[in-house]
Amino acid sequence: MKIAINCSICQPKGGGITEYIVNLTRYLEEIDHENEYILYVLQDLYEFCLIQLPSRFKIKKIPYENNLKSIIKRSLFSQHFWYREEKIEQFDLFHSPFFYAPKFKKAKLLITVHDLRLYRFPSTYGFLRYIYLRHSVKETIKRADKIIAISQFTKDEIIDICKVSPEKIIVIWESINRERFNLKEIEEYKLPLEYNSLLNARFLLAVGHIEPRKNYERLLESFKLLKKDIRNKDLKLVIVGKPNNKAKNILKKIKEISDVVYLNFISHKLLIWLYKNATLFVFPSFYEGFGFPPMEAGNLGTLSVVSNVSSIPEICGECSVYFDPFDIKDMAFQISESLYNEDLVLKKKALIESNLSRFSWKKNAEVTLKIYQLMIR
Repeated sequence: MKIAINCSICQPKGGGITEYIVNLTRYLEEIDHENEYILYVLQDLYEFCLIQLPSRFKIKKIPYENNLKSIIKRSLFSQHFWYREEKIEQFDLFHSPFFYAPKFKKAKLLITVHDLRLYRFPSTYGFLRYIYLRHSVKETIKRADKIIAISQFTKDEIIDICKVSPEKIIVIWESINRERFNLKEIEEYKLPLEYNSLLNARFLLAVGHIEPRKNYERLLESFKLLKKDIRNKDLKLVIVGKPNNKAKNILKKIKEISDVVYLNFISHKLLIWLYKNATLFVFPSFYEGFGFPPMEAGNLGTLSVVSNVSSIPEICGECSVYFDPFDIKDMAFQISESLYNEDLVLKKKALIESNLSRFSWKKNAEVTLKIYQLMIR
């Protein structure tokens, strides 16, 4: 069997989908020695992908680049390229690790859907991208022979929004790369001087893009309530996240509140240091297809206080403390409980490892391979 995987979103700062592509293909290389793989990458990211993706698999260039002009051209003209590739390579199955894909004459189509915030929160996308995806995503989901959803929550979203049969959708959880989020990464790390105010400080940590669904405005209001407690006089809030086009008001609010530290793009080692040294990790988002940050924090032994909606309870299980993300007082109360209730903290931290053990990139690849085999029998 010959399998093609579209790796065009494998790129620096590519976020969760890049993590998915890299880990899936690496474990497929480890467990599958029978099938042939072709990985398609953007031509200007070829060298980057040679380092990130398995060397045993064939890597081919898509004749487009990672820029806005090329994205528009790709949207308009790439179908001809894919018809030609199908004819040349004769692949049996095409796996798109995201929610839209080209058409094929014979090859079976498998897609992975990470979330459908495109329809729930369209403002998180640029206008032109939204216009293009609004139709193409539903069309691809209905055309796909099989669909992987990264959580039960995402599966339910697909059924609700796209009216797809549940039998067509398989839930396969993602994971984190636990080797990348551990203390060995920062054994000899020295905190840069500009962050010295965080040394020996008590701080809450929040990680995620600066956009409305991440719910930072309510987190900031909740933090203001926490600061009214004399016990929290020294408490800080650190927010790490790349701003999107709707971030202006949130960034303005951050500047207006004392003891809030905003960091844009940071190094991986600094992120690990923050996860490890945070008093608590806070995840106020009200829409996540999966949600990596609480798992990353947990892998470094830090307790998470999180939203009780979307996929978050499914992924965080019993090892986290939950709040209503739309209730500022409840958010502040649950954070306060997690700061000062030692029995609660010990109980929850004792469950972190068992929760993390539910997730594995190797398991993800093994189940994905079974789907490939079922689709081409």
